[in-house]
Amino acid sequence: MTDDVILTLSILLGAALAARFIASLLPVPEILVLVAVGALLGNSSLDVIDVPLDSLGAQLLFTLGVSLILFYGGLNLSVSVLGRVWVGLGLLVVPGVVLTALITGLAAHAVFDIPWSAALLMGAVLSPTDPAILIPLFIGSRLRPKVAQTVVAESAFNDPTGAALALAMAGVLLSGGSSFADPAGDFLVDLLISTVIGAVAGIGLAAVISSHRPGIWRESSALAVLTVVTISFFSLDSAGGSGYLGAFLAGLIVGNMEHLGMAMHSQHEREMRDFAYNTADLVTLFVFVVLGANIPFEVLGDNLLPSLAVLATLMLVARPVTVLACALPDRGACWTPRELAFLCWTRETGVVPAALVGVLAGLGVPNGDLYASVVALAILLTLVLQALPARWLAGRLGLLDGKQVLPEPEAAGQEAA
Repeated sequence: MTDDVILTLSILLGAALAARFIASLLPVPEILVLVAVGALLGNSSLDVIDVPLDSLGAQLLFTLGVSLILFYGGLNLSVSVLGRVWVGLGLLVVPGVVLTALITGLAAHAVFDIPWSAALLMGAVLSPTDPAILIPLFIGSRLRPKVAQTVVAESAFNDPTGAALALAMAGVLLSGGSSFADPAGDFLVDLLISTVIGAVAGIGLAAVISSHRPGIWRESSALAVLTVVTISFFSLDSAGGSGYLGAFLAGLIVGNMEHLGMAMHSQHEREMRDFAYNTADLVTLFVFVVLGANIPFEVLGDNLLPSLAVLATLMLVARPVTVLACALPDRGACWTPRELAFLCWTRETGVVPAALVGVLAGLGVPNGDLYASVVALAILLTLVLQALPARWLAGRLGLLDGKQVLPEPEAAGQEAA
């Protein structure tokens, strides 16, 4: 068993490195190549990688690993910038997720002829966007800070809220219930628990790694991050909250600890950010290779046209309706038509929907292959149709007139120093 685990890990690392090299030679998103390499090596092709979505390794990757990605996403956001768009952002990450899930679920119910609970679960799984794609997309760009940070913050916030909604819907489906009042209440309770525990974890982490007197772990900031994220995730899981949201809030608080009157030594901060970046990068590589290896091509082929109909609804109807419904009431943000157009088209499916497919498989949710095939197709389509032309679209809309809002990790380290 030990040899098998080491061999599988070696193959995953080799596949990820090969995919990264291939992506560096091609004008395509790296994640698209990762999925393709995983599919080539998976059970449906060469059968080299055998990591089922319900296996222990995959479940650990999709839970704790993705939490570390979300911690890194929160770490890179500025509450000063987000304060200008907080009304629209707040609407996007809670009511907006629900609205997206409802519209997409309506389409899934119609084309797949599945029960409402299963259809809304599919909508909830597809509703989050992806900071693992969007953060690299905006690194080094000159996209207006208000637009870039809104998109990244929305993706980081709606990942955990989408996950909480999906798990609530999964509970309805597994229990055979027909009422949606209970999952709606569970969803709100999960958000409250996650917010409280995530805030406590973030403040505690900021204190122990700060340069002030409570900073007992200031010289071990990377270890402190891993410890707090791990403990808070399983604490939230036991309390009924979302470890995803807790990890993101902890990262957001640590990344803005100066507003709490705390600060870190520049070297310690650089070490922490390097650790968070490298960990998130490694987990992202593994997630998409494993997802590619588990694409059920036979199910995907059988349901291609219905899947395309659901995804067309998600991209062309649910996303624009959600953005306009949530951003237009935010008068203080002063959104322009061009900024709104960019927001309407910018939504990439990625890590958390992929992770949720694995979690649902672990829970034994019926039709797991259907969810996996739709999510895999969503990742491919949104990468090709939305991620690839994002910078071009921003240029055409005249939105590339700001400073670099998400610098390269090395540049960020130099600035910290």
